[in-house]
Amino acid sequence: MTGTSQGNPYPDAAKAQSESRLFGESHHDSDNTTTAPTCTDADAEWAETVRKAKERIEQLETVNAESGQRGTSWALPVEPSEQSRVPIWSGRAEWLRQLRHQVTETEHGRAVLAANRIAVDTLMSCANAHARFAETRTGRGVTASKAVIAEHAGASNSTIMRSRRVLKALAMGVEHARGRTLSTSEYLAAEAHHGGRQHKAASSWSLSSPKAVVMSTPPIERPQRSRRTRTVAPVAVARPNKSTPSDRSKATASGSSNRTGRDPLSSSAFVLSFSSVGRTHQRARARKTISTNTQRPIELQRAAAALAVHAPIFNTSSHIGVIADGIRAAGIDTTRWTGRDIAQALSRHTADNGQIWPTASEITSPIAFLRFKLSQLDWTRPSPSEQRAQADAARRKEIAQRQDELARRDAAQASSATRAAARASFAQHLAGARMTRSS
Repeated sequence: MTGTSQGNPYPDAAKAQSESRLFGESHHDSDNTTTAPTCTDADAEWAETVRKAKERIEQLETVNAESGQRGTSWALPVEPSEQSRVPIWSGRAEWLRQLRHQVTETEHGRAVLAANRIAVDTLMSCANAHARFAETRTGRGVTASKAVIAEHAGASNSTIMRSRRVLKALAMGVEHARGRTLSTSEYLAAEAHHGGRQHKAASSWSLSSPKAVVMSTPPIERPQRSRRTRTVAPVAVARPNKSTPSDRSKATASGSSNRTGRDPLSSSAFVLSFSSVGRTHQRARARKTISTNTQRPIELQRAAAALAVHAPIFNTSSHIGVIADGIRAAGIDTTRWTGRDIAQALSRHTADNGQIWPTASEITSPIAFLRFKLSQLDWTRPSPSEQRAQADAARRKEIAQRQDELARRDAAQASSATRAAARASFAQHLAGARMTRSS
């Protein structure tokens, strides 16, 4: 059989058939008659497919917009009515303070902590990691996975689960949706949200400050500035001048007249001058007699000065007191946290979140930026100075124990004289034994 290189003895016919399938032309042969679909039908089918795909994408984008998707991962949708039943938190720092008070000062909190076998500091670290991913205003939207939260808290997944059980028991954490594998439609919605592949979604949580917790937590006592009172001296009433024209002329001639027409030695003139002087001294005393409650403690001033040295980005041309006020507003105990400790904690928090410090030219309000950075951390945990003090105390205890052990060993060791006497006694015993055997 003679053929071409493709094994077809009729290449022209094959070419005609392929063109007919491509362009929709019909050809007749002797065996049968076939009619290919027209180009108009193919275009209509393609347009319908594109329309359905666009509708599907619009539906997925609508679902993402209504569920408030944010970040680089897709979270399980939560009904707004369900979230509205959960009270919002009182802010990150205040929520952490309320939690610490519940687990340290209340019987219910201590019982819940003991039942879940978790320490207070470990719980606070896990809670602080949860608070990092919550919405600043409401405390909702905690959709990070357990692995990510455990990495930020420096704990294991089981510890994160125990801390969540504590938050649930205290009604300070509410789980709206349990993490699970995504369905097909949810998988497509996640792909439409961030453009990647996501097969699972983490649980959705809200951090809450219930009314009972807020009422049972004592407020932070801050000194209040006393209002200055000003005493207004009575104004002397001008008395009419009863002197005669001849007296006034005499006074003018003698050069002892005044503008008010009073005698400089009269009682009314003395009262007027004394009142003006008295008001001046009263204003001076009012400026000096400011309540001492507004004075900043020396530890606070030292912390502010050290923070300005170790973090120059917060140093401004204004008084150092504005930095001290920012530290006090954040609720930082400066008897435990030094300025160096605060700067070190801020640098660690910035590095852990993958951020970098901006330059001084990029910050328009250093004090506002300082207050924002201070509000992101939990200042109730041990400070670096306290951790160093604990580590030094532990090392000193180990050194003391080692020295005691060496002293006991040295005391138990026999002296050279004792060893020589023991050897002599043993030699005498051997000599007596030999004599006994020989005899």
